[in-house]
Amino acid sequence: MRIRILASCALALPLYACGSDDVAQQPDAGSLFPPKPECQGQSIAQFTGMHTQVFSKLSIGSQADGFDLDGDGRPDNKLQGVGALANPAISDSLNDYSLLIPMEMFDFPSAVVDTCVKFALYLGHYSTDGDGDGDDTAVADGDCNDHAMGIHPGVVEIPGNLMDDDCDGLADEQNDGASQTPSANAVDADGDGASPATGDCDDTNAMVGGLMGTTRQPEICGDGLDNDCSGVADRGAGDPPGSCYPFDSSPDSIAIDPLSFEGGKPVIQFTSGEVAMTNGKLQLNAGPSLFAVSVPITSDIVLTLKITGTQIKADVVEEGGHVTLKNGHLGGVIDAVTADTIRGLTVEQIGLTPEDSLLDAIFGNVLGTLLALPSQPNGSAHPGCKTPDIDVDRDGLEIFCDTDSDNNPDTKVVDLCVDGDGTEVRDTMNGTEVVHCTQAKLPDGTPRFVDGISVELNFETAPATLVAP
Repeated sequence: MRIRILASCALALPLYACGSDDVAQQPDAGSLFPPKPECQGQSIAQFTGMHTQVFSKLSIGSQADGFDLDGDGRPDNKLQGVGALANPAISDSLNDYSLLIPMEMFDFPSAVVDTCVKFALYLGHYSTDGDGDGDDTAVADGDCNDHAMGIHPGVVEIPGNLMDDDCDGLADEQNDGASQTPSANAVDADGDGASPATGDCDDTNAMVGGLMGTTRQPEICGDGLDNDCSGVADRGAGDPPGSCYPFDSSPDSIAIDPLSFEGGKPVIQFTSGEVAMTNGKLQLNAGPSLFAVSVPITSDIVLTLKITGTQIKADVVEEGGHVTLKNGHLGGVIDAVTADTIRGLTVEQIGLTPEDSLLDAIFGNVLGTLLALPSQPNGSAHPGCKTPDIDVDRDGLEIFCDTDSDNNPDTKVVDLCVDGDGTEVRDTMNGTEVVHCTQAKLPDGTPRFVDGISVELNFETAPATLVAP
């Protein structure tokens, strides 16, 4: 599974993240998340910052991890109800580097109290498929030679060519299969101190498989070759790998995708953060902002979630000369408009079908029950209809109903939206196209239905070196 960046905050494209404390991108001052102006100090400009990092952990947190978004004194994180379903897939996406979020801090020269801290988030690349054979380097069971299309897992070993064609860590092995025997060829053709018989997986290249005394030469990160004959290029042996691993304490180079920028500026910016001393720890606080991330639900299903009112807090830690973030929390609201744009997916566990949206799954199907959303009581104007948990525009919680459920029990679709002020909007037809009630606008052109479901993500970062694409 691949995750791609949002080229623009205005586009609902798959991937990664967009955000800004910029007033122009924020809800109006009457919302639950009023805008926050940029603080004074160094402007954000890519590759001019400091304390470069990468998200090394990311997961949907528990209820207790949530921010108090609505000011009622209790943490908010309704999405915790799908954490058990989504978190394994999120972890897999980190481990295969399809979800890679580097970070660059600005106006923060050292880990001390600071009233103006800014940072940008990017889309990063660590694994590569330079030869176009369909197999990436750096990942488990990946390509062992990114310079030759004919070398990758699954091909048939070619006897006598002195190379590891099938990426099992051996060249010209005997009895290729479940029980493998190294080649009997004891000639060191490339002069690196090892032969196919002693484990040289490429005896045509002295940069691969050589011995340093009795120790195999170390992996060279980023050269596209399996230097240590682990079976994968740019990845050391072990799980997690002993070298060429972007989430350990040693910074690795991460290439930044050009789609991380719009108009020459980072798409994702937090421009009014601060670092304060809280309970004896340095803590970063930033937001509200806009943020979007594609969350993998299963191995082949990704939900792109725009999170409004995003807040971030994390402990700022300096270890080994590197500043990173620990015990991080990122929280906000998935609004109704966003939820209704997520379509074309099938997740049987939550009643999501390709014809329906995430909004339908939440308010018309079983996901709302799983998330413990409140229902309108019998005797009300809309009995049984569910409401979100966060009133973003502060005019009363909106209500979303499947009014046709009795006539079509197999079709569970939201077809009625009720604003907090009581205004009812139904789905309509424009020719053959459905105009969904969530598309309704206020007189000023802004979306009418902005209330939503609270979400909180836990995260940590590791040091990284960011390089231009």
